[in-house]
Amino acid sequence: MTAVDSRSVVVVGAGLGGLTVAEELRRLGFGGSVVLVGAEHEAPYDRPPLSKEVLKGTRSNPPSLREPDELDALGLDLRLGTVACGVDTAARRVRLRGGGELPYDVLVVATGARARGWDAAGGASNVWSLRTAQDAARIGAAVARGGSIGVLGAGFIGCEVAASAREAGCEVTLVEVQSAPLAHALGPEAGAEIARRHRAAGVDVRCGVTIVDADLAGDVLTGVRLSDGTGVTLDGLVVGLGVVPDTGWLEGSGIAVDNGVVCDASGRTSQEGVYAVGDVARWVNARTGRHRRIEHWTTTIEQAAIVASDITGQERRVLDEVPYFWSDQYGTKIQCVGEPDAGADITVRMTGADGDRPLYLYSQAGALTGVLGFGLARVVMRLRALVAERAALGDALDLVDELYPRASALTNSPT
Repeated sequence: MTAVDSRSVVVVGAGLGGLTVAEELRRLGFGGSVVLVGAEHEAPYDRPPLSKEVLKGTRSNPPSLREPDELDALGLDLRLGTVACGVDTAARRVRLRGGGELPYDVLVVATGARARGWDAAGGASNVWSLRTAQDAARIGAAVARGGSIGVLGAGFIGCEVAASAREAGCEVTLVEVQSAPLAHALGPEAGAEIARRHRAAGVDVRCGVTIVDADLAGDVLTGVRLSDGTGVTLDGLVVGLGVVPDTGWLEGSGIAVDNGVVCDASGRTSQEGVYAVGDVARWVNARTGRHRRIEHWTTTIEQAAIVASDITGQERRVLDEVPYFWSDQYGTKIQCVGEPDAGADITVRMTGADGDRPLYLYSQAGALTGVLGFGLARVVMRLRALVAERAALGDALDLVDELYPRASALTNSPT
């Protein structure tokens, strides 16, 4: 007779990563206790729509990741509105805000990340960041009123907020200290294309500047002044300066933290019986050997499956994926596979059926390391396998020519 696994697994964080760990544990036959702790009061929901449909008002709430009956079927001890504030790894207990503790045999840290703060406006009531459903509801209400919305930071979230607000009819000013949106991550060529699309939609894109002062009327922001001496009148400001992994509650636990919880390629941390997944975790990718914290939906799903497999004693798996992420802006799906790097050689192809869709191929020493495409799902996903192989750039270009023979090339690489 097979012994029943009576261990208790406590998962702190009820987002995509935490819920997926719980689901995978049950799928693999784990019969012990699974406690899922979530700081928000809402049942687990999908976050990508927050900057898109919710902001534009095409849906009032983000979609739930699972229906209530599906959650019930998992047999979880679901603790919503519950905040973990500490861990005693020697006694294997999670401390909860307001008192109480949760004993565990296995702990999974899935607390995600929080928006990077910006306090120059002194806590003005119409300055927001976007991370939760409540954040999206507040910003969405302002967008619905129209007027002038500012966005500080032109990363993916900032660009998506700007696009959604503009599509909803707001006047939008996008402020970015770099030379172009996302130039630090994707390179100047792709950054210039993103800026062009925003400007074509009517967004006032201000690059190479930042906000140096805020104009206030009581606790309401009325405008900002930029480092180039200009000013912008605003009805609200969304701050998109990136995120910080939510690891403060782990202080003193002995769990190693360095820009996220430090993990091996299977999600194991420096403490026995403790794993981490999602935006809070910095894993080793066994394929590249790189130690990175990746804030992508698909990576979180893969990490959760690997951790559940390890907990249940299945064959040990490691993270060796080719990262994939996407962004929706102005009706175009921007997709990326691999690891784009602004310092790589970047080859630009105008391609697609009409030769008007940009494709960016990133390479190091002639080997393909990443691909970014605008409305080019077919070619991007075909090239993913070549990124995994670190195939020669020339092989990737041959595939593009096979799919879209009329493509022409422009490159900043020496070859």
